[in-house]
Order: sequence, then C-alpha cells, then structure tokens
Amino acid sequence: MISRYVRNEKGNTLLVIIGLLVGAIFISFIFFDFFTTYASKRVSQTSADAAVLAAANEIKEVYDEKLKSEIEIRMDRLREVANEFVQEKIDEIMEDNTEEDEEGNPVPPPSLTERELDAIWNWVMDKMQIPNELRKAVRYSYEEVDANVALRYFFKNVWYKEWFSREVKEINEVACEAITRSEPQWMDAAKYFAIKNGAEEDIEIIFKGKEFKVMARVKKSASFITVKDQSFGSGEQDVYAEAEASIKTPKGIDIKCK
Repeated sequence: MISRYVRNEKGNTLLVIIGLLVGAIFISFIFFDFFTTYASKRVSQTSADAAVLAAANEIKEVYDEKLKSEIEIRMDRLREVANEFVQEKIDEIMEDNTEEDEEGNPVPPPSLTERELDAIWNWVMDKMQIPNELRKAVRYSYEEVDANVALRYFFKNVWYKEWFSREVKEINEVACEAITRSEPQWMDAAKYFAIKNGAEEDIEIIFKGKEFKVMARVKKSASFITVKDQSFGSGEQDVYAEAEASIKTPKGIDIKCK
C-alpha cells in the first residue's frame, strides 16, 4: 500500500506547479520593483533635464534684455561724443576759412558739402575706432544696430574702454548683476518644469558662474511591492538625478561670473 502512494505522482506534480507559480509571482514582483526604480530614475532624469533647460533659457533671456538695454545706452553716448567731435572739426575748418569784407567784418564761410561732411565723419569714426558695421547707426539713430558687433566694440575695444572707463561696467559685471537680481525668476522656472515632469518639490538649482552653467538635482520617491515602505529609513526610497546645461553667450564673447 505504501508503494502505491509513492508511485502516485498526482499530488507531487500539483505541489511543483504551485511552487513554480509562487516563484513566478515572486520573480514578477521583483521585476516590477526593478521597473519601478528604473521608472523613478527616468522621471527624475527627465525632470532634471527640464529644470536646467528652463533655467538656462530664462537666464539667457534675462541677460539678453539687460545687454540690449546697455547697448542702447552706450550707443546714445557714442553718438553724443561722435557728434561733438564732428562739430569741433567743423568749427575748426570754419575758423580757418574765415574771411573779412572791405569793412573788416567777418564773412561766413560757405556751408560744407556732403562730401566734406562725409570725410569729417569718417575721420572721427576712424579716430574712435568704430567698426564699419556700426558707422551708419552712429551717424543716423534710425539705423539698425548690429548687437554682436556693438557688444564686442563696447566691451573689448581698448579706445572705448579707456575713454569711458568711469562710465561703463565690464560685460561680466553687467550680465552677472542681472542674473543675480533675477534669481527668483529663473529658479521658479526651473522648479516649475521639474515638478511638471514628475519631480518632487525638494529641488536643488545651482548657477555655476565660472562655467556659465546651471546644475539641477531632483528626486523622486519609489514604492516597492516586495518591501514595505515602513522598512525604509528617511530618504532611502528617494531616487536622485542630476543634469547640467550650458548657458548660451553672444558670439565671440565669454561671460563668466564669480
């Protein structure tokens, strides 16, 4: 009778199948937990990428607007000085050509021709080392200003920097002051897009001035099936991700902040 029960494999097969099912379910839970961790990491990374891109774009808009305003101010000053030089040259020419009538009264010299005025303007602009791309905009305020050429002239030209040294700030100082003052603006933009892409509110945004980059560090908490949340200590379920983005600068100009 004992040998009959041993030869009966129906019960043994059932136990094996149940064991395999339990093992398969457990393994599927493990895979689900791995997938949850991966998904949380992916969400964190996407959030970090979105945060730094938003911050970098916002910072660029901030300093672009400031530099645009600075260009307008400096162009007005440049026109003012150029016109003063031109008028001085005209007065000098007029004095040299002054004649007297029969009674000894001064006779006004004839007006300068357009060609003579052009020559005076060219002489003045050569003296001020003004690039060809800016000369029309200096002489005529309605002409469009090439912003990139203007920036290089205002912030790199030796003559201009020496002449207006008491009136102007370096480009780094101008841009970095604007970025510092607008910190709440680009921080809010970074946090908004990080949270919108699934990150939690505990977000770290750092402006790396010397490298002119933005760095973001975000987190996303993961939940597991195989391990209860109560089994984890504070922060042990958090999945972190970091990202960096360079901030674009005007062509040919490097901006660095302390």
